[in-house]
Amino acid sequence: MHAAALLCALLGSTAVLAQTITFAEGNPTSLSIVAVAESDPNGGDTVLLQDIELLDLELTGRTLAQAADPSRARLLTLQGIARAELPGGSRLFRYRRAAGAFWGFLHIAADGTPRVVLERAGSGPTGSGDPFFDRIAVSPDGLFAAVARPAGGAWLIRLDGTVFPSTGRADRQIASNSFEVLPLSLLVGSQFVAWQTENPTQVWRCSTADSSVPADVSPAPVPGSDFKDQMVLSRDGSTLVYLYGPQNLQRLWLVGTTGPATLLPPPPSKYEEPGYLPEDPGEPAMLLSDDGARLFYVDADARDELYLLDTAGGLPTLPMTVDAVFQPYIGAHILPRFAAGKLTIAIGDPGQMDWFQAELAPTGGTVVNLTGTGSLSQPFPSGTVDPLHAVDGGNYLLVSELGSGGMVLRRVDPATGAQAIVQQDLVEAPSVGTAASGTADVVVRTLAGDNLVHGPSGVTLATLPQGLLLTPPIAGPDYQATWLHLDIGWGVTTYYLHDGSLVFGQLDFQLQQIALTALGGTVELGSTVRYLAPATAVVLNRPAVARRLCLSGVGN
Repeated sequence: MHAAALLCALLGSTAVLAQTITFAEGNPTSLSIVAVAESDPNGGDTVLLQDIELLDLELTGRTLAQAADPSRARLLTLQGIARAELPGGSRLFRYRRAAGAFWGFLHIAADGTPRVVLERAGSGPTGSGDPFFDRIAVSPDGLFAAVARPAGGAWLIRLDGTVFPSTGRADRQIASNSFEVLPLSLLVGSQFVAWQTENPTQVWRCSTADSSVPADVSPAPVPGSDFKDQMVLSRDGSTLVYLYGPQNLQRLWLVGTTGPATLLPPPPSKYEEPGYLPEDPGEPAMLLSDDGARLFYVDADARDELYLLDTAGGLPTLPMTVDAVFQPYIGAHILPRFAAGKLTIAIGDPGQMDWFQAELAPTGGTVVNLTGTGSLSQPFPSGTVDPLHAVDGGNYLLVSELGSGGMVLRRVDPATGAQAIVQQDLVEAPSVGTAASGTADVVVRTLAGDNLVHGPSGVTLATLPQGLLLTPPIAGPDYQATWLHLDIGWGVTTYYLHDGSLVFGQLDFQLQQIALTALGGTVELGSTVRYLAPATAVVLNRPAVARRLCLSGVGN
C-alpha cells in the first residue's frame, strides 16, 4: 500500500486546508525564497526574495539548557543553517540580499507563510556591511524579537503575523539612533524589552505594546559605578534583574513591568553575571524563576557561594553553599532549573557532584540531596555524579551523566525531587526533537541501539536493534515522524502515533529533510521532492538546484 494511503488509514481522511509551503532553493550564496500553495503545490510559485544568503544567527540570553527545551525559543543549526526555532512551529532566519546591499530577517509562520519582518540597506564605505549587531533578542514565547544597530537605535519586531498599527509594519523603532545600545544587554519578553546604552550609561525598559516609549530604570548615579552588560529576564517577561555599583561592590536591582528599579537586599559584593553563550559557558550564575518570584545568584567575593532569594522579600534569603550546608567548600554548579518555586541544580566539584533541591521557607530554606552519592546529611561532601547535558521535558529532566562505566541517563523530577538512572551505555547526549506544540520526542542512542522516548512523559516507547538509527523526531498536529536508516545512508521515513501505530514511506538514500505542515501534510526532500497528505501523494516539479531546504512546517 502507498504511504499516502497508509497515512490516510492511520490518520483519517481529514481534508487539508489551504496553507503555504516555503522553500529556499538555488545556490548557497544566492537562494530564492519561494512559496507554493499546499492545496496545489505544483500550481505555481510565489517568489518573496531572490539572491539571498542565509546567515549565522546568535541569540542574547542563551544558555546550554535552552537548546534542549523545545517549549521556548532556542537557537538551532539544522541542515547547516542557523535559525531561531520558536514555540508553535514558526522560525526566524537572518539573511543578506544582493551581495550585502540589504540585510534582514525572514520569519516563517506556523502556517508556512514567509514574511520579511525587518530589512535595512547595507552599511559602511561600500554599502554592503551588516547594519545590525551580530545577535538578536527573542522572547521565550516566540512572539517578539528585538535587534540593535552599531550606528545606534533598536527595533522591536512582532513575530505573530500582525503589524504595529503605528507603523503598519512588523517592526517599530524603540531606541533612537542617538543611543548606542549594548548588544549583550538586549532582552525581550512578552511584556517589555530591556537594554543598556552608553553615552549616557543607562538601563531602559519599553513595553511591547504599540506606541510605548522607553523608560529609564537606572538607579541614581554613583561615582565610580557601572553596570554589568548581561542582565536576566524571567520567562514570563515580568521581571528583570541587573547589577550596578563600583567594581566588586555591586548591588542587585530589580525591575518590574511598571515603576522604577528597586534595590534587592543582598549587600554590595562581587556578584557574577549570568554567563550567557557564546562568550561564557552558558551555565547561568544568575537565573530567575519563570514568574520572577525567585532569583538564583552567585556571590564570588571570596569564593563562589550560591544563594536563593525571594524577589518580593517575604521569605529569608537562603545561602545554599555555606560551610554548614557544604563542607569542604563546594561551589561549582550545572543545569539550574526552577519548578514549583523550587530550584533543582547539580552542585559539587567538577565531575564530583550530586543533584540538589533548594526551597525557601518562612523559618529558613532547605537544601536536600536528591542523589546522595556523597551524603544525604549536611554538611554535604563531594558526590560522584558528572552531569553533561539535560533535556527539559517540562515536568522532568533527562540528564546524561558520565560514570565509571560510561555515560548514563538519569531522570529527575524538578517538582518532587524524584530521580533514578533509567538508561545505561549512552554513546552521546540525548537528541531532542521539534514539535508544533507541547514536548517533542527524544532519541537516546546507546551501545545496544537507539531508544525512542516519549516527550511528554519521558517513558521509552521503542528500542531499536543495533545498526538501525533514528533522526530527532518531529511532531506535527496529528502524528510524529523520523527517518529510520542504516549508517550506510539508506532508510525510510517512519510516521507513528504514540499508541504504537506506524507506517513507512519510500525507501531513499540520505534523505535530506522531513517537514510536517500545520494542517497534516508532509514534505520529504530526498531523491525527489514529495508532498504527502491523506489521500494525496505528489512529486513536486521543482527545478534542479545545488541547494534546497523546506523552511516551513516542523522540520529537521
